Amino acid sequence: MLGLMTTVRQFAEKVLFGESLADKLAPPPAAGLEDVARGPAMEAPWMPGRPQALRLQKDGVRVDFPGAAHLEDERERGRLLHFFANHELLATELMALVLLKFPDAPAEFRAGVLKTLKEEQMHTKLYLRRMEACGVDFGELPVNGFFWNLVAPMRTPLDYVTRLSLTFEQANLDYARGYAEVFSEAGDHETAGILDRIYHDEINHVHYGLSWFRRWREGRSDWKSFCSLMTAPLSAARAKGAFEFNEEGRRAAGLDEEFIRELKVFSRSRGRVPDVFWFNPDAEEEWAGKASKGATGAITRDLEMVMVALAKADDVAVLRELPSLEHRECLQSAGLELPEMIPWNEQTTLKDRLLGEARPWAVTPSSAARAEALGLEPPVIEPSRFSKIEHARFLERLLEASDWDLLMDCRDIGRRVGSVKEVRDLLGEGPARTWLVKAPFSTAGRDRMRLAPGFGGKDEARLQAMFERTPELLVEPWLERVLDFSIHYDVRDQAVRRKGIVVMENTDRGQFRSARATRRPFEGLADGDRRMIFEGGSGRGRWIDWLEQAFEPALADWLGDHRGPVGVDVFLFREASGELRLRPVVEINPRFTMGRVAIELERQLGAGASLEIRTMSEEAPAGSTALTVVGSGTRLVAYAVSGNR
Repeated sequence: MLGLMTTVRQFAEKVLFGESLADKLAPPPAAGLEDVARGPAMEAPWMPGRPQALRLQKDGVRVDFPGAAHLEDERERGRLLHFFANHELLATELMALVLLKFPDAPAEFRAGVLKTLKEEQMHTKLYLRRMEACGVDFGELPVNGFFWNLVAPMRTPLDYVTRLSLTFEQANLDYARGYAEVFSEAGDHETAGILDRIYHDEINHVHYGLSWFRRWREGRSDWKSFCSLMTAPLSAARAKGAFEFNEEGRRAAGLDEEFIRELKVFSRSRGRVPDVFWFNPDAEEEWAGKASKGATGAITRDLEMVMVALAKADDVAVLRELPSLEHRECLQSAGLELPEMIPWNEQTTLKDRLLGEARPWAVTPSSAARAEALGLEPPVIEPSRFSKIEHARFLERLLEASDWDLLMDCRDIGRRVGSVKEVRDLLGEGPARTWLVKAPFSTAGRDRMRLAPGFGGKDEARLQAMFERTPELLVEPWLERVLDFSIHYDVRDQAVRRKGIVVMENTDRGQFRSARATRRPFEGLADGDRRMIFEGGSGRGRWIDWLEQAFEPALADWLGDHRGPVGVDVFLFREASGELRLRPVVEINPRFTMGRVAIELERQLGAGASLEIRTMSEEAPAGSTALTVVGSGTRLVAYAVSGNR
């Protein structure tokens, strides 16, 4: 192609621009090459030269990655090897580009690139021979230039070792070893042997890149320097493969313990557009016009790590402070999928990234402002959706439209009152009983109190103080609860999709204690009580029929244009006669709740997992991991409890 080849530049040009595999994969002459006449620095072409069937796709044409599910089939093995061969060929071409793009790089560095290039040629040929034996021709599947597009724009040799050696080749420490085990288990020991050989070569390649990285990086640690050199869409997440994280191989390559530990817990989306989560549990107070302080501030500080359970591994959690490496390792070892975590301050923004939805704990004016600051579309909600008075109105309409005899009597729905006198008059009606008074905007047991007829003294003073904060309160009979549970939904386009049911434990003051997701919320009840809940209706039972045919359509209508999470608190209670009754709406929470956190914990930790909150003076639950980062001022601790305790 280029006549007598005697220099590194000539060889690199043949590899990069060759139109045949023979040109691209031919090793340098046995007599060796001189690294002279290096020529000027070359700009990267938009794509390397290739045979027509192997031209990199720029129009979005892709073929599904075969994965490892059907490797008993020879052609499926060949299809998987087709992807591997293209990756090795791309690495070969990128190394040729380095030799042409950085002619002034140190001779020792260029010699190492040339040596690695020859090994990549051999890797490609090993895959091609095995692929051919499986009945697959190189080029019969589309190939993409993902690696090329991310590495070719490199501006310095440091970019090269960061992007290729420490990112994609480091990820292959997981992939090569992982796939070697997969092929071995499938009985294909020949392919497993090829992958094992490549794995050991990759250890050397990463070591080579790391050595130069350490010469060229600035004075920070390897990990901090590595992260600072990552530019979107690259991130440290690309340095891990979709197999067990290979600490042993990374140590063999010379990576230090800080780098290995930080990378193991690091998370960032590698393709899926991430949603952004943060904790603002003071929504009701904000809508009521109160400043967030005191108890609410302590909850924000102590419990914000519950957002880590809500966010998926590809999402972003914005936190007041980043938890320590040790804490993140503890969460990961417990089985939690850690999202990307970033600290929040007034300058924090994600406007340079492609993002999905803002997912605060609750939508409020301040969370909408934060969404805009982060570069997200601000979410919108009607504040009346948080009002317990509106919840009582919804409950009244629901009961009037329902004929299920298990439902509570309309007379036990809460009533609005506007003064201490109205409360006293209401409590004096009918038989003596205990009543619950609560503000329309309140949460976690705050701004509510139990009263009996004839109240006075401190109770009256406290009630008067509540009226000074809000013009009207809701008063309802105190009912003897048998079972507290909640039903959780995601709402999109006026359709409610049920996510799960959670059994809850609350304190006498109504403060959350624990939540456990379950598909059988009534299994602990007596046989007669369960029959009352399910008898009648279709084969699935009256409870499910009523939920789907009456409750959920009414809820969707009431929520209107609301988008996002919704939790509905429900309880079973006993009347004085002993009859079991259902209160289908205690509160409607158009936000995330601790119950929803429990559902996500079950998804990650398995059936029976739960969320529990304890004070610092209480013992941790058995089989639990503290989500909360415990410090000197911590008052409450959220625990993820495994289901197999």
